[in-house]
This record gives sequence, structure tokens and C-alpha cells, in this order.
Amino acid sequence: MASYKLFYFPIRGAGEPVRLLLAHKEIKYEDIRIAREDWPKEKPNMPFGVIPVLEEDGKKLGGSTVILRYLGEKHGLAGSNAWDNAHLANISDFIKDFTNELVKVRYEKDETRKQELQKRLAEEVFPKYLGKLNELTAATGYLCCGRLTWPDLQLYNILDYILKGHPEVLSNFSGLTSLRKNIEADANMSKWIKERPETEN
Repeated sequence: MASYKLFYFPIRGAGEPVRLLLAHKEIKYEDIRIAREDWPKEKPNMPFGVIPVLEEDGKKLGGSTVILRYLGEKHGLAGSNAWDNAHLANISDFIKDFTNELVKVRYEKDETRKQELQKRLAEEVFPKYLGKLNELTAATGYLCCGRLTWPDLQLYNILDYILKGHPEVLSNFSGLTSLRKNIEADANMSKWIKERPETEN
């Protein structure tokens, strides 16, 4: 069995889907949470100077989606052929675009502009992205292949974040509600979700 370390900040953020996957597969790893004040001295040790970073047997791999995809393909949470894997990557890119829209709102400092972005979020962004993702999950409660794959964990994490500020947002999206239930019904992931450190985001 490979030896793993995961380097990230002491938040859920982009590292959390990887933690969910590792929990699901019962893969032991060192969960190294770097305090913001320690980041400048740790940054030069990371590929491309960003985290999360996965270390496997001394080799480091950066990029949250890259790590998630690598572990998904290695541990049975990917497609069964090249087309499915391309489709999963396509879905992941769509989720990342959605995430970028949320980030715009979160970090906007101008209050008037922030209100405009929040209005756009409710009227345009949520219907567009949640609508399409709900279509994909409507039949099985999973995004692809009728079973758990790595982008499901990426999406679960984003939905978790959105529901804190918009608790009713999934009321018309039964497929996305099913996806959350499917993940939380997994004993290993459920245990992690209950026991993981409480963080602001």
C-alpha cells in the first residue's frame, strides 16, 4: 500500500473532496493542515507553489482536480473506458466553472457589486448550473456511470458550501438531493463527515 500525505489549509475547501475519497476507500494518510502564517515558508516546497498537494511515496502531485482524478482512476472511482473518463473530466470542468461563479461572490469587497452578484447567482447561476447537474443525476443520484465517481465528491463539497447560505436551494432538484443522500449513506464517508474538524469553510 502506498504511503500518502495530503497538504492543505485547515479548511474544507478544495482539499475536502480528496479527503472524502480517501475516507471512502479507507486509505490511510497524513492530513497535514498548514496554518496561513506558515504558508510562505512551505510554499517553495510545493509543485507550482499551490495546495492542495498529494504526496505518494515521496512524490508530490498538485492541483485539487488532478489529485481527485488520479485517485479516482487508481481506486475504481472513474469510468470503465476512455469516453466515460473524458465525460467525467467534462463534468468536472463544468463544476469548476460553477465554483468560480461562487468565488466571485464570496470575495467581492464592494457591497453594491456583491449584491448584484448575489442577485445574478439566484436568478441565473443557480438555475443554469444546478439545473444541468440535476439532469445528470436525475436517474440514479450519480453524475455518470450509475455509480459513485470522483466528480460526485467534487459536487458534494460545493453543494455542502452552498447549502450553508442557501438552505432551500435544492428543493426543486431531486437528483442533487439524491446525490447527497447517496454519499451520506456510505458508511466511511458518513463517518468522516460526522467526525471531521469544524471549519469556517
